[in-house]
Amino acid sequence: MKAFLLLAACLAAGAARAAEPMLEFRISGSSIAAAPLSVLKKALPARDVTLSAAEFWPGRVKHYRAFALRDVLDYAFGRRWLSSDYSDVAFVALDGYAAVGPLDKASEDGGWLAFKDLDVKSGWEAIGSHQADPAPFFLVWTGEDQTTSQQYPWPWQVAALNLVRFEDQYPKTVPRGAAQDSPARRGYALFKGRCFRCHSVNGEGGKIGPDLNEPMSVTAYRSKRMVKEFIRNPSKYRHTYMPDHRDLSDRDLEDLWRYFHWLDGHRGPGR
Repeated sequence: MKAFLLLAACLAAGAARAAEPMLEFRISGSSIAAAPLSVLKKALPARDVTLSAAEFWPGRVKHYRAFALRDVLDYAFGRRWLSSDYSDVAFVALDGYAAVGPLDKASEDGGWLAFKDLDVKSGWEAIGSHQADPAPFFLVWTGEDQTTSQQYPWPWQVAALNLVRFEDQYPKTVPRGAAQDSPARRGYALFKGRCFRCHSVNGEGGKIGPDLNEPMSVTAYRSKRMVKEFIRNPSKYRHTYMPDHRDLSDRDLEDLWRYFHWLDGHRGPGR
């Protein structure tokens, strides 16, 4: 009987450890380490943070217990994340969704990796139109201008941080040969900041929405007017995970169109 009780206790302890939130660290897609929340709590200072939740809960503020994003990056990657060898960090969710943010934004004050919702007695308050559970980690920002419209990633269900050089990790998305201040390059920057987390081009990028260049470019079967209108206001046309982008200017939408059109005209090796 004692042996049975001991076994049951061990199994329960093992299950509890298995259920503990884990955060994995990767460089260019290869795993280098992982840490459970209990270890992170011992290694990193945590703070209670208050932020505007207008993007998800209009008119409200939210309160979280969180680690400063810079502290997490230092813990995971040392000073390598400040090296010119890397340009971005991808926040990879439990379902494989990845929100990519430039390291210059990650180095700013205001980025926090939340691990506890202080506004509920247990668990997390559901988020988004599909009422997702943000656990185990939720990237939030406290700065007034650190919003999704300013290309700050706000991913929930974060399970891994992947340090990358974007153009090496996703080379088929890059309009190589286009002038730096050309519409195609500006559209690429917008695609990277706004669209990449859900959409791919040439097989590289998010998997929630369709690939926008393979097997056929969206510019080949949708009019320019319709593509621009759908990007700006998708909720007008269908129930979708895709958010409205009503803040995008006419020039922004033209640049995105020109980027997609450029990709369509530069297929194959040497893209």
